[in-house]
Amino acid sequence: VLAAGDGDDMGTWLKGTKLQPYSSYIPEGYPDAKARKNWDGVDQFLASKKRMGPATHTALSRALLDFSNQLVPYLTEERYAGRLIYSGGDDVLAYTNLWEWDSWLLDINLCFKGSEDKQYQEFKSDGDYWQWKPDKPCPKSLQNRPLFTMGSLASISFGISIANQGVPLAIALENLWEAEAEAKKYKFWGWNEQKKKPCWITKDAVQVRVIYGNGNVLKATSRFEVFGQWRSLLDCISDVEPALFEQVAELWKQHPVPSVEAISNWVQAFCSRREALNQDDDREAFRKALHSWIQAMWKTNLGRPSDPKAYIFDEQRDREIQNWLKLAAFVLRKRKINLGGAT
Repeated sequence: VLAAGDGDDMGTWLKGTKLQPYSSYIPEGYPDAKARKNWDGVDQFLASKKRMGPATHTALSRALLDFSNQLVPYLTEERYAGRLIYSGGDDVLAYTNLWEWDSWLLDINLCFKGSEDKQYQEFKSDGDYWQWKPDKPCPKSLQNRPLFTMGSLASISFGISIANQGVPLAIALENLWEAEAEAKKYKFWGWNEQKKKPCWITKDAVQVRVIYGNGNVLKATSRFEVFGQWRSLLDCISDVEPALFEQVAELWKQHPVPSVEAISNWVQAFCSRREALNQDDDREAFRKALHSWIQAMWKTNLGRPSDPKAYIFDEQRDREIQNWLKLAAFVLRKRKINLGGAT
């Protein structure tokens, strides 16, 4: 499994476009009432946008340095059984295995943004910093200090290439670079919390390509937030049959949901007719996970309502839902290895 990632919009960071008001960068409760009274214009100053000065530029450089020299090497080669080929700034090139690539990818995305270390909980996330928790011995490869991250407003896009052993490396790499480029072009029409209005939401996406031995290629693209839900779908019940995901994909191909309001009934009808979900707990867990993921795919594949070509996004959504379900079946099936008759 080859993986290539690149941070999005580094130019806007260097220009200071993504910087927030000064009030976002000071401790809570400061300045106090006395300071506000004696400091004329403090409220106006705190409401103004932070400038990209030398100190801020140094902090940005430190965040990229900690990401590429500290966090990515540790996550790739110590937490997971991968190999880091290159890591510089916001660029990552690595290869890993079929059993861990999705967990590794989620962790790389989380550490780039300084989000919570959900899977292993080895780091504490405090103020967009990642620091090793004191209750465990700190690995020698990490500096035991708060490690800078790019923060919650940052985004990174990845291309993943899963290639059959008979596929030439040049073809696998070509698909890898193309997957990364297409992930960076991913967009949909949605609500922007910062701007408080609907607009085009771009990047922060991943495209996975499976290159089969016969030359066929399966492509699946989504936002990282939806990728996390897809990952949860694979683990929602134990010993799930890969064929179950293929059945969902086939039914979606024949009878796609006409509106977002119909997703719940569609999922309920599918789950109620599957022998593989004969246990009530398994059926309910799979139903909830499938419903949440399809709903997320729907919301992140919307076109601009006034655009006469918005229907293209509907076609894209149906295709992507099928492809991610096929990818789920492929991953689960290939992760099972028979050794001497035992699985």
